[in-house]
Amino acid sequence: MMRYKHVKAGESERYNLAGGELTSILATGLDTDNQVSIFDSKLPKGNEAPWHYHEIDDEIFYIISGEVEFDVEKENFLATAGDLIIAGPNVSRRFKAISDSHLLVINTPSGPSENFIRDISTFSDDNPPTDKDKKSFIEKYKIHII
Repeated sequence: MMRYKHVKAGESERYNLAGGELTSILATGLDTDNQVSIFDSKLPKGNEAPWHYHEIDDEIFYIISGEVEFDVEKENFLATAGDLIIAGPNVSRRFKAISDSHLLVINTPSGPSENFIRDISTFSDDNPPTDKDKKSFIEKYKIHII
């Protein structure tokens, strides 16, 4: 069976996340036979992801615009428009938008990350994930917040 999907601008599944991040899910495991998940993420200046790692999937970041500071394992660097960062399974990473930034984030294989995004959309700056929530992220998505 052939798969086909056209995602029109502004019509994807969208989530407002803590810190003002707006993430749209452009492609899911259902769309790609569980091969890849693709996200369009807009990060306001100061938005950050804490230290974390994924057990299962590679996470690939393509910087469309802006400046994002990354720490990957023991390396710290500034990524700008046109840069690509790949963090494989069990590689610790964190990032912070130094300016308003736009990223394309690709996770392969798909699944854990897209459901993680859906789950964390229920939290806010005033209602962050608890230690119990973080343990459930490990169980459900194999994503560890350090």
